[in-house]
Amino acid sequence: MQEFVFETAHFMLPVLAVAVLILCFSALFKRRPASLGKARLVNTANADVFPLISRETSLGRHKNCDIILNYPTVSRLHAVIVCTKEGWYITGIRPDSAVIINGKAIEKKAFLKTGDAITLGSITLIFENKQG
Repeated sequence: MQEFVFETAHFMLPVLAVAVLILCFSALFKRRPASLGKARLVNTANADVFPLISRETSLGRHKNCDIILNYPTVSRLHAVIVCTKEGWYITGIRPDSAVIINGKAIEKKAFLKTGDAITLGSITLIFENKQG
């Protein structure tokens, strides 16, 4: 009986290893995230450029934000910009943190395209995304 277990294990371990490798490789090539491109925000007041290098970027006055906007009219945690397969979108973090896109206040989230003007408090940022 013990000999049968060793023979079975001797056969099953390579089969199991191949199965694990196949699963790992299929996970690598499945659901590739969209390219970030060369997305960035440009401050219209002083021409500061903020590259968007993460799939999720927080904006606000707080030191833990990815992009710190040190303006009194910007909330500590004001908004988040997210990159998904569908494209880039922005959403306000709190209901009292107004986010205005091209002069229109957004309710939940708004997808962004190159040239969109994002107003947070008294600051306006231009969204640019050059693929490539």
